[in-house]
Amino acid sequence: MSSHPRLDSLMTPCVISRMHLCLRRLGALLLLPLLSPSPYAAESVDPLRLTREVVPVAQSVELTLDPAKDDYAGRVLVDLHANQPFKSFRLHAQDLVLGTATLANNDGDSVPLTAEVTNAKHGLVTLTAPRELGAGQYRLTIDYTARYTRDGLGLYKTVSRGDPYLFTQLQDTHARRAFPCWDEPSFKIPWQLTLTVPAGLEAVTNAAVAYETRDGDWKTIHFGRTPPMQSYIVALAVGPFEYVPVPGLSVPGRIITPKGQSALAAEAAKVAAPILARLEEYFGIPYPYAKLDQIAVPEYVYGAMENAGLITWVDRGLLLDSAKAPFTTRRWLATTTAHEMAHMWYGNLVTMAWWDDLWLNESTADWIAGRIVEHQYPEFRVKISESRGVKSAMRTDALPSVTAIRRKVTAETDLAQLADVLTYNKGKGILDMVENWIGPEQFRAAMRTYFLKHRWGNTVANDLWDAFSATSGDDITGMLASFIEQPGVPLVSVALEADGQLRLTQRRFNNLGDPQLPGQWRIPVILNWSRHGEIHRERILFTESTQLVRIPGLAEADWIYPNSDESGYYRWSLSPELNARLARQAALLAPIERVGLLDNVSALFSAGLIDGNDYLAYVTAFARDLDPDVNAVVSGSVAGLDNTFINDASREAYHAYRRAILRPILDRLGFQPKPDEPASHGPLRVTLYGALGYTGADPAIVAECRRLAALCLANPAQVDPTLRGTALSITAYHGDAAYLAALQALFEKPQTPAFRSSLIGALGSFHEPALAREALAWSLTPAMNSTEFLRVVNRVGGDPDLRELAVAWVMEHWDAIAAKAPPEYTAELINVAASAEPPLFNQLKAFLLDPARKTEFSEVNITKASERLALRLRLRAKEQANIVKYLETFAGQTAKD
Repeated sequence: MSSHPRLDSLMTPCVISRMHLCLRRLGALLLLPLLSPSPYAAESVDPLRLTREVVPVAQSVELTLDPAKDDYAGRVLVDLHANQPFKSFRLHAQDLVLGTATLANNDGDSVPLTAEVTNAKHGLVTLTAPRELGAGQYRLTIDYTARYTRDGLGLYKTVSRGDPYLFTQLQDTHARRAFPCWDEPSFKIPWQLTLTVPAGLEAVTNAAVAYETRDGDWKTIHFGRTPPMQSYIVALAVGPFEYVPVPGLSVPGRIITPKGQSALAAEAAKVAAPILARLEEYFGIPYPYAKLDQIAVPEYVYGAMENAGLITWVDRGLLLDSAKAPFTTRRWLATTTAHEMAHMWYGNLVTMAWWDDLWLNESTADWIAGRIVEHQYPEFRVKISESRGVKSAMRTDALPSVTAIRRKVTAETDLAQLADVLTYNKGKGILDMVENWIGPEQFRAAMRTYFLKHRWGNTVANDLWDAFSATSGDDITGMLASFIEQPGVPLVSVALEADGQLRLTQRRFNNLGDPQLPGQWRIPVILNWSRHGEIHRERILFTESTQLVRIPGLAEADWIYPNSDESGYYRWSLSPELNARLARQAALLAPIERVGLLDNVSALFSAGLIDGNDYLAYVTAFARDLDPDVNAVVSGSVAGLDNTFINDASREAYHAYRRAILRPILDRLGFQPKPDEPASHGPLRVTLYGALGYTGADPAIVAECRRLAALCLANPAQVDPTLRGTALSITAYHGDAAYLAALQALFEKPQTPAFRSSLIGALGSFHEPALAREALAWSLTPAMNSTEFLRVVNRVGGDPDLRELAVAWVMEHWDAIAAKAPPEYTAELINVAASAEPPLFNQLKAFLLDPARKTEFSEVNITKASERLALRLRLRAKEQANIVKYLETFAGQTAKD
């Protein structure tokens, strides 16, 4: 086992002095909860929420942890403040075996407490004293024992490459599964962890090591006291770790990896310092914690988590094979680094008061991450990628069942459902819209005011909105409320009146056949228009159902584009005459607008506002575009036809169209990366391989994939990392039993996290039913961990010929699946049949909605999937004939040419 220095041994005297000064300043801040009442101190009306008669002021957690065992012992010591006389109070402790509990006052008098589980499902425990006690200060001590969880949540154990490890994932309500605590975000207190672990292992937490003692085969590590933090960002890890220092940070920091993987941390270490520096510059507030470690976790439910001072990552996201890692992987590393670091301000320094403002945490962190990475790494084309994410949110926001992203949340709410595409991308799109309206400098000034006013505290959404309004002088509160507090996406229709005025009308956008639901917004519309080749920009605050605007010269515009730079969160439609003008000049739009135009055309098609001929005319025309992001949208549009409109009779015409549209793009790029090509060509090449290599079975692509797969099996380093996963998976689709066995053998050997992920994708890609069944059976063995194995059945369910097999497997193996997978994963299993026809979809739907299996989160996912299926059937009924006619006409014309 390699020996690595702890963080404190790497600190210079200057760093230590600076940290001590920081902690002294924090000492005064830590008294604030006692000096001024919290605005959220009133007793909650939610019976499952904790009340405020007795509140924590600070908490210490002492744990004895050995990853080789299955259970552990702990003690918590909590400084309490009783606001009034009391006899009992509640806290959270779920699936913990509580031992002795005592309460001592400042005079040292101690009373025993009795513990009663008052709600096991939510982990509520009531502690009761033998008599009434007075208001004042107390010290609560609780001894307890618990078992490590194995589902990736709470304090859990995992085994990687034969070594056991311990990690935590405590958001959203899993801290109570690790130790007794006040597990709600408004309880922000200092924490101090002390871990006793086997002497040969390493341990890390949110804070740096204060000091360490040894006792035989064990060591006890005392970590520093943190600033005020909510329970869900407390973090720890124990195992045989390796450390890679991160130079250039304003505080000490490392990339922490499982044993034997530190060589994969170079790219993560490289991007960390410049991203943190830009965040500190933007906020005008230094990074607020004493250190900044990032740790790779081999079994992880989410992508990453913003634990203060110890960001946890799924290993394949943080550890990259080489500097030639795929473009999308490197972009994800940069944007996720920025997102999680941004949370140190958004969410950690200033924290939502309650979970109904989770969107505020996530969307603001996502918004600033895009800004930071676009500025620091323009080659990643993040602005276009972020815009496509916002458009994805719009597609979900068009469903009838969606709720507002800020909505009533109770302690009974299944909080996992809150972290959806709307929470991240709708909120991000709305913030982008506000910034474009008031200007970047005013937006930034409002953000700084907000953080300076509320740092170390809790806020509600209006606190940020009011900062925007006060700084800009505009009614940003009303604008934001119209988007945040009601569901749906507006549709802005644009036409020219006879007198030259521009007529804008708005309503809630709805897909074909869905009910027309109410909605009215305060929409900041920014449109571009061109007259005699000169481009103009116009701002319109659109607040009425119908609004007339006079803009000199607009009637003679060459073209009008109603969403400049894709800054607005709305769909739009042009009158036929204006649409014709734009169609003739669309090539003049910026790449982000051409991507947005294609997405908007697709939305209008889904709404029944244009027919299949017009839709495919746009798609076909843009196939000649040279921009890789435009090409990727074209490829996605072509692929999207298959499941909805194509049947056996039309399949040959569809394949001919797909080859004619997409193969020239691939030929232009080339089958293999060129040394000097833009990095963005890599993901487009992968997309085109997939579009043409699976059911399309393009002989040249299949042959190339087989060649690359053979090289991968011999030595993965021989193949460009961008193409490894695709080559392995396409070869599997056309592969045999020998190839499956070769993949299994390779998977069981130690691999880099990224290559391991590629192998999982390939194992789920076999088209031969017998091989797919074998891969599914193998996924339930210990070879794959709890956060990996369901990727296999989701891949199998994506094959139209194997969906019935995949659905049957889920139902037959439900008990094993539920025992192995995190509940967040099983709640999304309807996706296995999401593209199926109604009989098969309804079979899985009924199975998952059985009371024994249904959860609130799974029901939400099933409702959305049902709405998408209904739309697909309505579009098929209305447009299948048009689509097929277009494809056949295109094939005939191509044959003549």
